[in-house]
Amino acid sequence: MGRPFCPNRLFVKVEGLFERLPVAAVVVDRAGMVIAGNVAAERAGLPAVGARVWSASPQLQQWWDQLVADQGATDVEVETRAGKRIMRVATAREDDHHVLVCFVDITQRVGRLAEQMLQKAGNERLEALGLVAGGVAHEFNNQLVSVVSEASLLREEEGLSQETRDAIGRIDGAARRMTQLTRQLLAFAGRGRFVTALLDPDALVVDTRPRLARMVPPSVALELGAHAGPVAIEADRSLLRQVILDLVENAVEAVGLKGTIEVITRLVDDHWELEIHDDGVGMDDATRGRMFDPFFSTKKDHRGLGLSAVLGIVRRLGGDIAVTSQLGFGTTVRVHLPIVPGVVPPRRRNTTSAQLPIEKLTGLKILVADDEPTVRSTVQRALSRRQAIPTVACDGAEAEMLLRSQKFDVVLLDVMMPKKTGYELLPIARETQPGVPVILMSGYSEQAEGLPPDAFIEKPFTISGLETTIQGTLSTSST
Repeated sequence: MGRPFCPNRLFVKVEGLFERLPVAAVVVDRAGMVIAGNVAAERAGLPAVGARVWSASPQLQQWWDQLVADQGATDVEVETRAGKRIMRVATAREDDHHVLVCFVDITQRVGRLAEQMLQKAGNERLEALGLVAGGVAHEFNNQLVSVVSEASLLREEEGLSQETRDAIGRIDGAARRMTQLTRQLLAFAGRGRFVTALLDPDALVVDTRPRLARMVPPSVALELGAHAGPVAIEADRSLLRQVILDLVENAVEAVGLKGTIEVITRLVDDHWELEIHDDGVGMDDATRGRMFDPFFSTKKDHRGLGLSAVLGIVRRLGGDIAVTSQLGFGTTVRVHLPIVPGVVPPRRRNTTSAQLPIEKLTGLKILVADDEPTVRSTVQRALSRRQAIPTVACDGAEAEMLLRSQKFDVVLLDVMMPKKTGYELLPIARETQPGVPVILMSGYSEQAEGLPPDAFIEKPFTISGLETTIQGTLSTSST
C-alpha cells in the first residue's frame, strides 16, 4: 500500500499517528474506493489502494451507506491473509469526500463469547435434564418398589414351579436394569443421593475384583495392580465402584473375546489415579470426542449412559478424566481424584464373617410413612408377613400426628412427601421416639439435610434388603 495519501492538512498532521495505529485503517472516498492505508492494513491483507473497501467483505457493502452516514460501527466477516476473520468496522468522516475506516479483529472475543453462550446453554440443558431425571427417578423408583418387592415376596411362596421362578427372575432382572438406567441418568445430570466419606480407593478396587472377574470373559486377561498405597480420598463408595465397573465394562466391549484389560492405580501429584487400559479396537478422534455424550453409543443395543454417568460422578468428586485412544491399538482411560493429604484411610469393617441373622421382625411396631399407595401397601404386607405390626401414614402431617400420639420400635419415612418431608420429620421423631431408629427411604434425594438418619435405603429395594436394614439399625441402637 505504501505511504498513505494525505488529502488535506488534517491528514498531513496526523500522518504519523495514522501509520502507528495498532489497528488496520484505510482512507476511502465516498464511493468506497481505497485511497490510502496504514502498515497494519497492509499486513492484514485488506483491500489495497484502488480497490473497493468492501471487496474483502460483501457484508460491509450492505452496511456501507449507513456506516458513512451515521459514522458508526458494525461487525462483519472479512477475508484476510489469515483467512476469514470477524472484524469490528468503525468509520469517521473527515469531510464530504474522505472517510477513515478502522478494522478491529474481534474473532477471539466472539469465539470466547460463543463458547460461553454454548457452555451456558449446555449447563441449562443439563440443569433441565437433572430436574427431569429427578422427577422421573422419584416416580419411577416408587413404582419399582412394588415390582422388586412383590417379586421377592413371590419367591417365598412354596410350591412354585421352576418356570414360575424363572419368570420371577426375569421380572426382577428387568427391574434392576431399569433402576440402573435411572441411576446413570441421575449421575450424569449431577443429581441423586451423594454421601461422601473417607475411604481407601485401592482397597475398594481390590474388593471389586470378584465382580470384575465375572464381567470379563475367560479368554480375556484381567490384570489388576493397586500401587497408590494407603491414601485416603473423600468419595461416595457405591458411586466410585460404579465408575470402576462402567469403565471396565466399556473395556470388555472393546476387546471382545480376546485381549487384555489392565486396572492400575497409582499416586500422581497428590491425586489418586485409576488407569484402565485395553488393547481392543480403539476409537477415532470423532468417537473419542463424543464418548461421554449422553445417549451416544457405537453399539445399537446400548443406551449410551454408562460413560456419561462416569463423567458426572468424577466431576462431582472434584476429579477429572482423560482418554487416549487409537484405532487398532486400544484405549486408556485415566481418572484423577484428589487425595486428603496426611490422612490414613479408615479400615473398613469386615461384614462377610459376621452377617446379621435374617429373622422375622416379630412384634415390632413400625411406622411406615409414604405418599405412594403401592409402596405403603407392599411394605405393609411384607412387614405383616414377618409378624411385625406396621402402621401406615400417607403424608408428613399424618406421620407427625402418629409420632406424637404413639410409640414405635422403628420409624420408616419416605424423603419426598407432601406437608412434611422425611428430613423435616427427623427431629420430630428424635424428640417423640427417643432411642428409636429412624430409616429414610427414597428413589431420589439430592442430599442429606440436617440430622442424619440411622440408615438410608434406596428405592427400589427387596424385602430382604429392607429387613436387613431394619435389623442393622436395631443392632446398632442396642449396643
